[in-house]
Amino acid sequence: MTDDQGSLDFAFPEGMDPALRGLAWLLGHWEGHGHTQWPGTGDRKVLQQMDFSHNGKPYLHYLLQVFSDDETRDPLIMESGFWIPGEKNSIMAMICSPEGVAASWHGTITGLASPNGGELATKIEMTTDAALSQGTHTAGSRLVGKIQGKLMFAYDRADSEVPLQPWLSGELVKR
Repeated sequence: MTDDQGSLDFAFPEGMDPALRGLAWLLGHWEGHGHTQWPGTGDRKVLQQMDFSHNGKPYLHYLLQVFSDDETRDPLIMESGFWIPGEKNSIMAMICSPEGVAASWHGTITGLASPNGGELATKIEMTTDAALSQGTHTAGSRLVGKIQGKLMFAYDRADSEVPLQPWLSGELVKR
């Protein structure tokens, strides 16, 4: 770990590409509860796991798994991909699911300035209108932030017959 941490509640891992400094707060395994909702399925309480890891290259690997919040713990949603920082505060994510949806997400990282003048992100906003889908998925937006040590997120999506609306949200803690 580096010694340049100021008053942060996370550390920059050894070997992490410097381009990832604005995403370092995401690293690790996060778990918690949330909700999923979509026309025809209603509002459903779910268990969620979100993982972010790095391998020294200038991207994060991302994995989201969502399970029913009952005794069956049935898998409901899964997606995986790469979050790639760009110039200044921009970010791109390439995310796909086993249902045949692959999307390119673009957005911004905003947050606190570090003591050395760099960006230490506490919020990421992304949108897509470039979804390849075997189904009807057409667009979406994502908001991810860290608030009081918790990873909070809200994902909205649109399909060819459903306008953009809330789809998945959660409040996760680092394990």
